[in-house]
Amino acid sequence: MALVNVLQTGKSGMSTAKAGIATAGHNISNAGTEGYSRQRVQSEAEVGKQIAGQGGHFVGEGSRISKIERINDEYLERQLREGSRDMAFHEERQVFLNQIEDIFNEMGGDGLNRLIARFYNDFRKLSNEPTSEAIRQAVRESSQAMVGDFRRLRAEVESVRSHIDHRIEGNLKELNSFAQELADLNRRVRQSEVTGTDAANDLRDRRDQTLKKISELVDVTSHKDGEGNINVDIKGVGPLVTGTVVEKYAVGRHGAGHAPGAVDNSFQISRSAFANQAITDQFKGGKIGAQIEVRDKSVNQVLARLDELAHSVAKSVNELHSKGFTQDGRTGIRFFEEPHGVTGAAQSLRLSSDISTSVGNIAAALQPGAPSDNRNALAIANLQNLRLMNAGHTTVDDFYNSIVSDVGTASSRNREALGQQQSILTQLNKVRDQVSGVSIDEETTNLMQFQHAFDASARVIKVADEMMDTVLRLRG
Repeated sequence: MALVNVLQTGKSGMSTAKAGIATAGHNISNAGTEGYSRQRVQSEAEVGKQIAGQGGHFVGEGSRISKIERINDEYLERQLREGSRDMAFHEERQVFLNQIEDIFNEMGGDGLNRLIARFYNDFRKLSNEPTSEAIRQAVRESSQAMVGDFRRLRAEVESVRSHIDHRIEGNLKELNSFAQELADLNRRVRQSEVTGTDAANDLRDRRDQTLKKISELVDVTSHKDGEGNINVDIKGVGPLVTGTVVEKYAVGRHGAGHAPGAVDNSFQISRSAFANQAITDQFKGGKIGAQIEVRDKSVNQVLARLDELAHSVAKSVNELHSKGFTQDGRTGIRFFEEPHGVTGAAQSLRLSSDISTSVGNIAAALQPGAPSDNRNALAIANLQNLRLMNAGHTTVDDFYNSIVSDVGTASSRNREALGQQQSILTQLNKVRDQVSGVSIDEETTNLMQFQHAFDASARVIKVADEMMDTVLRLRG
């Protein structure tokens, strides 16, 4: 009976060593796998048996594997998810803030600020030579250039908004896909662990990685239920994954009144089951939260201020111009087509048909039949220095400069926050590597150790076999 025990001891030692070799090899194979947590074999001694006739001593029967442990810190993983969420938020904001900043970059040529200044300066030149046909042509050309740049700026900023709309749509599809993947992994983890004593380590790593991807898209909270499922809620919105059940979200075109800050016909988010109830403003954090914030705050604010500036320029110039007299003595002529309202004024701004048709219709005089009268042209030129914006507190130039400055400041601050978050996330990843990462040197050492243990256990079996042969020959 003792020799059989020796054989069993050798066999258990070989099984334990073989599991150790397989686990070390698995760790080495996944040393570069993102989100992988190294695994470690936990073994324990088999309870010995009391040998009759030997003084009642207990003789050991080898070892057995108690579990294959996943080295993972849930608190650290949660910090990593939160860090990745904040990192994704600032990265996504920076993408679109850079685009807006580039639109207002005047380093490569004449931007709107210079074109507005040229428009007023040409009126100032006209006040010096009110009968000059060439200067009148210059006034019209500079006016057309300014109008064109107002429309260009608005169109380019709107293209950023359209780009964001499509990014929201794409990211929401990813969110739904990752949510379904997480629900499937909940089911697979439960099925794998229902009959076994070990945790489904690799499936749990994949589940954590999927949860991290979800966190990069939107701010979520997660918790484990009694069955080991990871349930996920979108903060301020509601459930995303409950066990194996997934709440689907969709995007669609909505009118301006369907969500706070929404622009007519923009993409808005709703639950798939309630397509008419927009909940876009409730999404915070992550890429989707950044996209919504830039679109509905930063972009809309820039567009609104451009419209306000265009409307003020058109209205103030028209008000003075319509009081003046043309070269043929007409009055009541508008310089610009009157905007229908502030919203969209930068896009709809254009010269009136009278000015487009003839530069003689530029009203430089304040009385008819006075070719040298320059008072109206001078009054229009002086609009540049009047505080027409912000309820009489800001000039046109300063107002435009504040738009550019605010965009630059927002981009700069976000860039600083992004740099800080990169440092935080880098440090968190270093800590995770120390806790859960794979060390090739350590695993190579473990591999050699288990190999020697396997060889030694095989030697135990060989010795027991030789002893058994000896006993059988003695009996024969």
